[in-house]
Amino acid sequence: MDIRRGIAGVPMGSAIVVSLFVSMASAQKTKEFTYTVGSKAVVSITNNYGPITIKPSGNRQVVVRASSYSDAASFENEQYGNRIELRSRSPRPGTRLAEYTVLVPGDSRVRLQSSAGALHAEGLNGDVVLEGGTASIEASDISDAHLHVKTLSGPITLTAIRNSHLDIRSVNGNITLHNVTESSVEVNSGHGRITYEGDPGPTGEYLLASHSGDLEVSIPASASVEIKAGSLKGEADQVPPNLGSFPATGQRNLLSKPGIASASRFVLRSFSGKIHLKRP
Repeated sequence: MDIRRGIAGVPMGSAIVVSLFVSMASAQKTKEFTYTVGSKAVVSITNNYGPITIKPSGNRQVVVRASSYSDAASFENEQYGNRIELRSRSPRPGTRLAEYTVLVPGDSRVRLQSSAGALHAEGLNGDVVLEGGTASIEASDISDAHLHVKTLSGPITLTAIRNSHLDIRSVNGNITLHNVTESSVEVNSGHGRITYEGDPGPTGEYLLASHSGDLEVSIPASASVEIKAGSLKGEADQVPPNLGSFPATGQRNLLSKPGIASASRFVLRSFSGKIHLKRP
């Protein structure tokens, strides 16, 4: 086969795709850095040009994998004793210009910040602060930790969080909690929906509040919970028989198993959103 004739025969659209792929591949560059730290190291990562992923390293090392997808993106990584600061730079905006994947000791105090890139934290048990803008934030397999999450409109998903303190806030983003158990939780959303699903365990404290977003709570019938719910202007579905019922306006205490001291407590508040309770 004549190679020149084969290339000439490629449709114009395919040639453009190939050209773009080659251009992106040539622009991608990845660097790795390793730092040794002591207990409760402080790791701060700021990337306004793409996502950040952080996981446990299993030792006393901080392993940084920084990938740039543009010649304009660069990285500044610094160590000050037990503190690591990682930052990306770019003279032009973009959400897919730079990416951080970082492994840290599990007990590290971590702060991730991005105006538009997705944030993902997994397997940590120290202080974790996640601050985002419009992209998603995910945290999973977190235990014995202090977790603070803030977004403007990006969705927040928390999965398998145990024995932790959570402070979760979003202006417009939806917030989902799945299997968050035996924890002290405060969730606030201006207009987004708040969803809780799972067994809270016997000692959890959960405050879920939204101004105009709906609250959807699904707790197994076998779990002992005390629920105080109120919506000023919203509506409420009919509550399952073992929880009793309450009107859309006003407030009433709902105790699933009276006389049981070890029960997680929920306070559900909404100004104009609906409150849905399920006991599957």
